[in-house]
Amino acid sequence: MNQDSAQIPDTAADEQSDQSGTSDVSVSIIIANYNARDLLEDCLNSIYQGESRYRFEVLVVDDHSTDDSFDMVKARFPQVRAYRNEANLHYATSNNRMFDLAQGRYLFLLNNDTIVKAGAVDALVDFMEAHPEVGCAGSKLLNEDGSVQESVKTLPNVRSALFGARSYIYRLFPNNVLSKRELLHSREDAAEPFTAGYVSSAAMVIRRELIGAVGYLDPRLSYHVDADYCARIWQAGWEVVYVPQSVVIHLNHRGGTLVNRRRRLKSVFEFHRGPGSSSSAI
Repeated sequence: MNQDSAQIPDTAADEQSDQSGTSDVSVSIIIANYNARDLLEDCLNSIYQGESRYRFEVLVVDDHSTDDSFDMVKARFPQVRAYRNEANLHYATSNNRMFDLAQGRYLFLLNNDTIVKAGAVDALVDFMEAHPEVGCAGSKLLNEDGSVQESVKTLPNVRSALFGARSYIYRLFPNNVLSKRELLHSREDAAEPFTAGYVSSAAMVIRRELIGAVGYLDPRLSYHVDADYCARIWQAGWEVVYVPQSVVIHLNHRGGTLVNRRRRLKSVFEFHRGPGSSSSAI
């Protein structure tokens, strides 16, 4: 079913009937897209070429791309529920709008610059089904060359600023002990699931009921959206877990954005200032 931006509700209240959780859809895979037509096509192909034991739906929300992304989805993937925003509303708002339309018991946030490996979705849902205390689970992300990305970390703090993946210390001395304490993918037991401060929203699943307990993604943020949301999940009494049995290739930062330096700085400021209003989708 393909739809256009006029049919996207502005708030959760506009689509209450779709949020009951009574649908037989287990997983709603949500992909926000902006000007990444070819990457999006590869991502969708990887989803549909795999097999899943769970019934799933795919929702693509396009941020008013100019590269025919939306038309490509409509033409080549008629089974996708495709939506187009009236402008580039950015990652958080676009995903929030899809939260209100998704029918699954689990919401799988997926970047458009990813390739989903066979069994990745099932591994996350299997883990969530067996661990009701877990509110969010993240996949193991691989670079294109097969190396492991720094996608699972402690919650942002002074130490992560000094020793995290973007720090000069880590770039110069990637194997230093202090960085390993912040970048949890390097743990010796990283082959098994473990709790983490936060996991990357490039491929992470959340329970539907979290929206009621935690709220929506913070639309003020362009960066640290996943760190902020995972922090709120922990504060609400749920756990965040890294599940390395779920493997996704992430072609990092190729997915298209209009975020400029000013918005990046504003996002960092808003993250450290604290949560804003997140009770509604936009």
